[in-house]
Amino acid sequence: MKTATTVLEVQKKYGSRALMLSIGVGLLSLAMGYKEICRGVVLGGVFSAINFALMGQLLRYRLQENRKAAARRSFAALLLRYALLAIPLVLAVQSERFNLPFTVVGIFMVQLVILFEQGSRLIFASVKN
Repeated sequence: MKTATTVLEVQKKYGSRALMLSIGVGLLSLAMGYKEICRGVVLGGVFSAINFALMGQLLRYRLQENRKAAARRSFAALLLRYALLAIPLVLAVQSERFNLPFTVVGIFMVQLVILFEQGSRLIFASVKN
């Protein structure tokens, strides 16, 4: 019997995997001598994990009795998350210390981890059968 997974467990699972992956890619690029790539992917990965955690915490504001208040709070939460994701982009654009393309890759790290896990689950499920 499979138990229901809570939002906190999902956040912890994917957030930690995304951070580990971004740090791993960062260490690999640092070992190869690409400091800017290392900084960019780690910066984006940290903000991606923070954004994912914040999304889960702000989820409860969407479930309210008053539809207009719920819509306003959801919109404010979305703006907050977009502003949070703009921080690493602005840093990467303004500073030569961060590689912009790899900062963007880091920002999508949680989504990449989720896609990879679901894709590998589909592939290995079809191989089993």
